[in-house]
Formats: sequence, structure tokens, C-alpha cells
Amino acid sequence: MINTWQKNWDESKTGRKVHDILTKVSLSPSNWGRTEMLFFTGHGTFQYYLKRFHLSHTSNCSCGEEGTPIHYATDCILTTSWHMSKPSAYLEKE
Repeated sequence: MINTWQKNWDESKTGRKVHDILTKVSLSPSNWGRTEMLFFTGHGTFQYYLKRFHLSHTSNCSCGEEGTPIHYATDCILTTSWHMSKPSAYLEKE
């Protein structure tokens, strides 16, 4: 049953961002929390995500830039106190 589940997970067309993080299926809970998973998959209350699902009329943040998770975490002037260092360009996809 686990092998079938793993095969379906590997071959699925959806959930690829989560698959990049959790490549192996398991009956044990992962060490990833809900907030980390939302951030790294881009789901949640990010303008980019809301626009994608027609829940907002714009994908832009209130500051005018595109409201992606990496924008809020590194560039947005409205979230300066929470900023992290921006990843190198070659690591940004990962």
C-alpha cells in the first residue's frame, strides 16, 4: 500500500511544491509545521495566491510589488521588521 501511495505521489500532476519538500510518503508526521508549509508552497493569505484563485482583484501587495511570500519576507517595506536575507538567484527556485 505504501509503495502504491509513493508511486501515485511521484506521478501526480498536482501538489508539486509540496512534493519538492516532502518527497517520501510516510505514516509519521513530518517536521514541517503548517506555517512553514504555507510559506514555502506560496499558499495562504499572500496576494499572489489570492489572485491566482480569483479571491482578489490584484496580485500586488499594498506597497505595489507582486505579493509573493519571498517578497513579504525579504523586500516589502511593510514587513521590514520580519525580513530575512534574500536567497541567491540560483537558490530562489528551491
